[in-house]
Amino acid sequence: MKSKNFVLENVKYYDTDQNRLIFKKKIFVKDGKFSFNCKGDSKDYIKLDCSKYFLFPSFIQIHTHICQNLAKGYAEEMGLYDWLQKRIIPYERSLSKKILSLSCKLSLYELIDSGTTTILDMGTFNYQDVIFEEIENSNIRGFSGNVFMDREFGGFKTDLKNYKKTTRELVEKSKDYKNVTYVLCPRFVPGVTKKGIKTLLELRDKYSLTVHTHSSETIEENDFTLKKYKLSNVEFFKETGLLDGNVVLAHCIFLSEKDIKILKEKKVNVAHCPSANGKLKNGIADITRFYGEGINVGIGSDGAPCNNNMNQILEMRVAKLYQNVKHNKSGLPSKNIFEMATKNGAKSLKLENRTGIVKDGYDADFILVEDDINLSPFNKDVASSLIFSLYPENIKYVFSRGIPLKYAGKVLMYDKKELLKERKKILKYLFSDRF
Repeated sequence: MKSKNFVLENVKYYDTDQNRLIFKKKIFVKDGKFSFNCKGDSKDYIKLDCSKYFLFPSFIQIHTHICQNLAKGYAEEMGLYDWLQKRIIPYERSLSKKILSLSCKLSLYELIDSGTTTILDMGTFNYQDVIFEEIENSNIRGFSGNVFMDREFGGFKTDLKNYKKTTRELVEKSKDYKNVTYVLCPRFVPGVTKKGIKTLLELRDKYSLTVHTHSSETIEENDFTLKKYKLSNVEFFKETGLLDGNVVLAHCIFLSEKDIKILKEKKVNVAHCPSANGKLKNGIADITRFYGEGINVGIGSDGAPCNNNMNQILEMRVAKLYQNVKHNKSGLPSKNIFEMATKNGAKSLKLENRTGIVKDGYDADFILVEDDINLSPFNKDVASSLIFSLYPENIKYVFSRGIPLKYAGKVLMYDKKELLKERKKILKYLFSDRF
């Protein structure tokens, strides 16, 4: 279904700042934006009765790897270094255009079905244009870029000359899309050199690009820079100038007091990936502390094989539970966790004046959740009820800038049965030793 104008009637929408539901007789969706006081004739709009639903802002994930979906279950019970070197990097390098396309479709289906309409994605080594095409066709909003890794890791490294040429071409190509924005994606500190970072900074400054990378996910990562440069990951990024701009660092589990001070001073955005951090046995990021320091924190599901889900609802739930365990009574309130999954993600991508909340004039990025599910006292702590009671099947409608992506419980762009049928065939080809 293409973008059309809607009038949402009998709406109970979530006000993020007040953490409560507000009733409004009508909210218009006009030209992809919310209009609370539209004076147009409603007969020109598609009417959608929302009396049986709650309306929430849709989710924003600021760390994904949509190319990895076909590798679910391929690297179970492995630590990050073995996981990357023995499984994931060889998998990514083996992807053909056809297989990469299917992996992206599977990821995008999961994302839409569970209410996500904006992603910050770490692309892959080859055929980044395929990822762009799939994001564009899905009608979600996607920030993505080809992976940069100029220090050999897992038997591979990026050729600097080719990378610069390809990146310039991809930046220009991304300008032709309405749903795609190019970002720089250095993989992580053990995979980049100072010379490589200098190249990244030249591209960042020329094209005003966001930088998206991993940091301090494991003790081994910090040990690498401590041994080679006598610096932590974060200190290394600061010294090389990588933090002088809009930056999103994924994970940030193993940080010193100095690291936290740097993140605050440089206004770095942190992507919290609780399920992946637990599944890879890395640790729990102290996002309660980050919040207290004023550091902006968003959420991402990370790659499918280090999570086996791309469901932001699950990530909110796990994030809340981990902080409860880590901080007991002083852990983050559910309201803050919900902000991480929505408005904080928007801030990370410089979209805070466009999306992430339900507000007049903002992009109509929203979900409609059925109101007859088992929600414990919904009028008391709305965010907590949502986080602990919601499942993807309870989300009946998903809109991205006024475009319906899921309608009456059905994801419109993709046929789930056909995707799974194709997946089965491809898996037999990719992992023949396991079938």
